[in-house]
Amino acid sequence: MGGATAADYAWLRDDWTDDVDTTTLCINFVADLSPDEALRRFGVTPGTSGEYTIAAYEATGGTVLAESGWATSHSRQYDPLSARTRVATVQVDIKGAEFTYEVDNRLITTFSLYSYRFRGGDDPDQLLDDVRELGLFDASGDLVPSALALASRATGVDLSRNQYNRPSLTGSTDHLYDFF
Repeated sequence: MGGATAADYAWLRDDWTDDVDTTTLCINFVADLSPDEALRRFGVTPGTSGEYTIAAYEATGGTVLAESGWATSHSRQYDPLSARTRVATVQVDIKGAEFTYEVDNRLITTFSLYSYRFRGGDDPDQLLDDVRELGLFDASGDLVPSALALASRATGVDLSRNQYNRPSLTGSTDHLYDFF
């Protein structure tokens, strides 16, 4: 245990929260991949524009992908991001809030931030000590920053505010919506 805390990621939640305090985000922590490689796995060409976009930030230990649209969380069966690596995704919108952790195309654990007891995956309690320490087991505390901290701990990827404020590679994910 130990590592990232909810306080370490409150700024990221705040960046994706609007004026009426609604948080809408899809953040993927991807271990050991460069921003170029992470985008390539989805066929995203940096510099393209469209209705939906993804930004790839170079982070300590890998890449963090921030999306408008959430296509990558729904298209993994077509172009797996987790092949030969680890990916943790935190997705929050008005319909719900989920955490997903995958290793080499295997779903390890997934759960709602509001109810850990309904978790699934091949080893749903692999992160249990960290889940408890971060307050996600009983859905107490600041859930979104806690889930982002869990994503960092699970993957070993850390995104600082300074790294987030640097230029990122961005591209359109519109082509991923053809699958729906």
